[in-house]
Amino acid sequence: MLRGFIFLMALAAGGIAVWMSMGASGAVTTTTDRQDGGQVTAGMSEVLVAAIDLEPGVLMNAASMQWQPWPQEALNPAFITRELRPDAVQTLAGLVARNRLITGEPIHDGKLAAGAAGALSVILASGKRAVAVRISAENSAGGFVLPNDRVDVLLTNSRVDPTGNNSVSSRVILKNVKVLAVDQTIDGTSEAVVGKTATLELKPEEVETITAAEASGALSLALRAMSDNGEDSAIMVEEKKKTLRIFRGGEMEVVELD
Repeated sequence: MLRGFIFLMALAAGGIAVWMSMGASGAVTTTTDRQDGGQVTAGMSEVLVAAIDLEPGVLMNAASMQWQPWPQEALNPAFITRELRPDAVQTLAGLVARNRLITGEPIHDGKLAAGAAGALSVILASGKRAVAVRISAENSAGGFVLPNDRVDVLLTNSRVDPTGNNSVSSRVILKNVKVLAVDQTIDGTSEAVVGKTATLELKPEEVETITAAEASGALSLALRAMSDNGEDSAIMVEEKKKTLRIFRGGEMEVVELD
């Protein structure tokens, strides 16, 4: 009798300990059945994510997307869930990735574009324009200016001053501009690319500035540090220097005023 009582007490104590440990760790879960026969853990949803690493301009297909469990409290309204769009894998096939996607990254409509669009127009930001400028190894950081880099655009021109002397000047005309492509290359690479053209992402007003500048002199690209990429692009306004002509002994002298 005593031995049986001790056994029941030990069994009860063990059950209480198991119950408390499971409750504290949150190990108790429930599952719900899906229409396709699978199961989803309660408190979780299935989100459409990239199944592989995808570069900008890549055509989406069923093999490049997959459903992945995602905590419901961490859901973003832009995410594509299986509950609301169960046929998303089929309907999104044929679209093009606007930006680079890494494996497991959630996919949403803003990251995709119609497959009929050109690769460059797909990655071009809304409201921006793509303009190509002539480059060489000498004026593009030795060929180390690559797609997705940020650059300052410099204009160098020569002019004849009032004294008849030829002077050369260089100044920054555009600041922190994104490079979309070098020649026909639009994806990132770690190797130097010596191209003939660089395609820049510009605001409409910046297009006018760079077009006029290219017609009046030579353009160069100065590579910026990646840590500066948070800044917005900007047009640098040239400050006109005031000059004064002084005639001394029949000769003219030009003096710059501060």
